Amino acid sequence: MFISGRSIGLLAIGLAVFAYFQLFTGLYYVSAIGVALFACIFIKFVQDLGKRIEVRDLIAFLAILQWVLGPVLAYNVLPYDELYWMDVPEPVYMAYMVPACLALVLGLYFPLSEDRLVAAEDIEKVKIYANQNPYIGYLIAGVGIAAGLVSKYLPASLGFLFFLLSGMQFVGVYLILFSDSKIKWLAFAGVMGMVIFAAVLQGMFGELVLWMMFALLVISFVLKIPMAGKIAIISFGMFIVMLLQSTKQEYRMATWYAESDKSNQELFKEIALSRLMEPSKLFETEPLQNVGARLNQGWIIARIMGHMPEKYDFVRGETIETAIYAGLLPRVLAPTKAKAGGRANFERFTGTELPESTSMDISLVGEGFANYGAFGGVVFLLIIGLFYNTIIIKVIAISKNHPSLVLWLPIMFFQVIKAETDFATVFNHFTKAALVTYMVFWGMNKVLKIHM
Repeated sequence: MFISGRSIGLLAIGLAVFAYFQLFTGLYYVSAIGVALFACIFIKFVQDLGKRIEVRDLIAFLAILQWVLGPVLAYNVLPYDELYWMDVPEPVYMAYMVPACLALVLGLYFPLSEDRLVAAEDIEKVKIYANQNPYIGYLIAGVGIAAGLVSKYLPASLGFLFFLLSGMQFVGVYLILFSDSKIKWLAFAGVMGMVIFAAVLQGMFGELVLWMMFALLVISFVLKIPMAGKIAIISFGMFIVMLLQSTKQEYRMATWYAESDKSNQELFKEIALSRLMEPSKLFETEPLQNVGARLNQGWIIARIMGHMPEKYDFVRGETIETAIYAGLLPRVLAPTKAKAGGRANFERFTGTELPESTSMDISLVGEGFANYGAFGGVVFLLIIGLFYNTIIIKVIAISKNHPSLVLWLPIMFFQVIKAETDFATVFNHFTKAALVTYMVFWGMNKVLKIHM
């Protein structure tokens, strides 16, 4: 990405976007740099679809979307929000956020190795493996589906393990898509249909959107979708996200807090159809505010910046050390270890109390500021980017002998790509997911004598 014709082209696009906002709008110049960075990452993401499976694109895209673009809209476009207002002025916020995002991108894409991309030759090995072992994908998907069903009847202590195992249904169906199976699209529709059904039943759509984004990386490679098709799919996806966001609150009120003779599916269908019959409602003030609030993770970070260090001192690495300890040791050996995510750090670092039933994370960039201040937070994001980069490169190296491993990246990075998660959540998920992946590979090879 750094010294190539494409990187020079992306830089030119970024400069053009920056110049436009400086010449024709009154946008603060550091915010304009952030928007230009988002434009570069978005274009890279679209270009990469169908050419390589690049998890780094998703990490950078979602982070800058929620840390920069959402706050830019909150500061300059959307009306004042009584709940999700920005606690510090735009120049103060962007002076920290834009360098932090640049540091994350630098760490993510720095060329630490020549073999640092899941490119065409790696996928060709996956195709060969999938066709040489035509039933492996169905076996893996079946285990994942079974784990998801069984998890409902197991104690909470085993919930996270079976949540990770349930992700195998996606690994399995991705592997099936790379095969020549005549029913591969039926298998994909079946798995995704169950995920959609579960999301509607529970009224929780975040995980569905993430798995759909991972699926887009695979489908684009399988179908070799042209640029016009990629733009159409992304546009349709954005419309669906807006539709879900505009219906979510009404749907949850109808299913969580009200009694009805209708099923959840019927209620969701009615609410969604009412929006589709009048699509202009999607662009009314309230739905747009809901979408803007969902995009804007910056209001939490701004609260941290407004609260620390004036009212609460920087904690100087305390939460990072606690998260590493919690992530490396299982709860059986450390029953008092900190739980990943939650309200404690939010209330502590923002000075804002949450309702008993509400839990919010402070994000990596918010946690970086809470621990080390602005400069230290930027360095922290650089290290985080390099850490992710190193892990992806290691996975690619191992996949030379175990081709299907690259399809496990979504399980390993499922929590990582979320811009709102804190370090404890990210590190705990990654370490446990990597361990589960290793154990599955070991079991398949040593016990079932199936080479993965």
